[in-house]
Amino acid sequence: MKLIFLDIDGVMNHRNFFQRSRLHELQEFCPYAVRNLREVIKITGARIVISSTWRKGRTMKQLKELFSWYDLDQYLIGKTPVLNGEIRGIEIQSYLDAFKHPVESFVILDDDRDMGHLLPFLVHCSPISGFDDQKRVEAISILQVGSDL
Repeated sequence: MKLIFLDIDGVMNHRNFFQRSRLHELQEFCPYAVRNLREVIKITGARIVISSTWRKGRTMKQLKELFSWYDLDQYLIGKTPVLNGEIRGIEIQSYLDAFKHPVESFVILDDDRDMGHLLPFLVHCSPISGFDDQKRVEAISILQVGSDL
């Protein structure tokens, strides 16, 4: 299985597209970022794991409902654990260690770099432009090459 560890703020919304949603109680996802994420999923068959702080205090049901507004809910399979005091890379590694299926490859979409030893799998998005076309190409490349787990 191929996995996308997805941050939201700075990736799916960003300074060039940061507006209150009319669909749900949070910030709207940028339509270009949504299109790019769908394209990555279409080409690679990857599934989404939420690593964003948006996972805190929300159940999978609530996250799926949120992602349903963007027709992405069917691709959402999990969220990383919240490990207080740990960097995001450790939370992602913890999810990978507990995952019940073989992971063929994975990519991390985030605007932060706190990935520790997982930094080679990061597609670093600009908080100004988010998950743009260039970042889409990078993500596809990482997922198609595969991960050396």
